[in-house]
Amino acid sequence: MVLKNDARSSAKAGRYGEQGQRAHDARRETVTESRSSQPADRGTIIGATTIDTDGGKTVIDNIVVAKIAAAACQEVGGIHDMGTTGVGGAMVGAFGAMTGAVTGGSDQQSTKGVTVEVGEREAIVNVNLIVDYGARIPQLVEALRKNVSDRLLTLTGLTVRAVNVEVSDVYFPPQPQPAATQSQLE
Repeated sequence: MVLKNDARSSAKAGRYGEQGQRAHDARRETVTESRSSQPADRGTIIGATTIDTDGGKTVIDNIVVAKIAAAACQEVGGIHDMGTTGVGGAMVGAFGAMTGAVTGGSDQQSTKGVTVEVGEREAIVNVNLIVDYGARIPQLVEALRKNVSDRLLTLTGLTVRAVNVEVSDVYFPPQPQPAATQSQLE
């Protein structure tokens, strides 16, 4: 039994390094503690950003950040639709220690394909999308990153550290069927 625990610890230490593993474990604990005691479902808002100024306190729910990011994505040409899942689960990074994550929301269509991790003054946006056939993906993604970053900075004051993009599908428009000729109808 002790050997198993040591082997597991060695495997973790090998993956992250001993200090890295402690930081990884601390991030997981911090994120878990910041969430509500209720189980999270697709409609649960997890967290908000509070901005203190001389004039007072402003609280921006994470769902607002996700909705703004999703709307900014839709403003970019070449995107057919947003994906059904975000990439947040696969791409949570070191930023997770000071963030909360949101998936879905009260209006799931308005945040479809987008998850966010929001800190005090920064955000990471994870996007899953379906592109139109013929869209130049590198240019589309660059335009998307710029638009999402600009909109969030302008509308919320949050600096976007990263916009992680997963292109999960490509949309091919239906091909028009040739009109039936008189001889084909007979």
